[in-house]
Amino acid sequence: MLAYRLNNLSSPFTIFHKRLPRTMKPAAKITESTYDESAHFGVQRLKSRIIKQISHEFRTPLTSIIGFADMLGEKIPIDENQRLEYANYIRNEGLRLTKLVDDLIRLDSLEQGHAELQLMEYEIQETVRCALKLVAELALNKFVHISIEMPIEPLILKFDREKLIHALYQLLHNAVRFTKHGGLLTLKVETDGGYTVISIQDSGPGIMANDIPSLFKRFGKLYHHGEEIHGSGVGLAIVKHIIDQHNGDISVQSRIGEGSTFSVRLPLQLS
Repeated sequence: MLAYRLNNLSSPFTIFHKRLPRTMKPAAKITESTYDESAHFGVQRLKSRIIKQISHEFRTPLTSIIGFADMLGEKIPIDENQRLEYANYIRNEGLRLTKLVDDLIRLDSLEQGHAELQLMEYEIQETVRCALKLVAELALNKFVHISIEMPIEPLILKFDREKLIHALYQLLHNAVRFTKHGGLLTLKVETDGGYTVISIQDSGPGIMANDIPSLFKRFGKLYHHGEEIHGSGVGLAIVKHIIDQHNGDISVQSRIGEGSTFSVRLPLQLS
């Protein structure tokens, strides 16, 4: 009798054992499908956010270009000064769009690891002066005074000159842009242990403490008195990538109403 019961019990266990792999497979497929679907929606949300942000950045200059082009196309008599003013607006907005496209391409190249460093020895003071020349016109138009403090003795470092000039230009452009009309911008180059430190201090509105962590992220935004400060949110992300490539670091100190200081630290000996 006991043997009969054991024989009868063994049958369903055997059947269950044989069917176990088949029973588990659909569950595994459902889990994998759910994971893929979740990942897909995550990518779609990220793509939608990026497209929305880029569209926002393109819309403003395009609106200006179309508006001023329409004014020039109308059969309303305008004097030569007005015509030149409208043409200048169109040109500046076109340059702004070109810079945005270039920055997006540059950032993508850096993030994908396609932008290798072209390392050679250069004088850091000369490189800083080249970056300053790129913002000279903007500073002149805003009557911004730039105070420069650099060592007399040449500081020779190994770095990618083109990329570092671009990073410094981004920082200087932001500093001039946010410095009030007729304000002061201070640029310092000094050594600190095994590093060269380049500090750029503006006299702008300052950055709120809770905005600082997102400064160097792609499409990071700044706010002043609750209002978004216009900008592509790409420039500082590029700066961070370039400085990281040089085994350096970048930091920011800021006080509302007094201004901000961005400090770039580059190793004297690049490993």
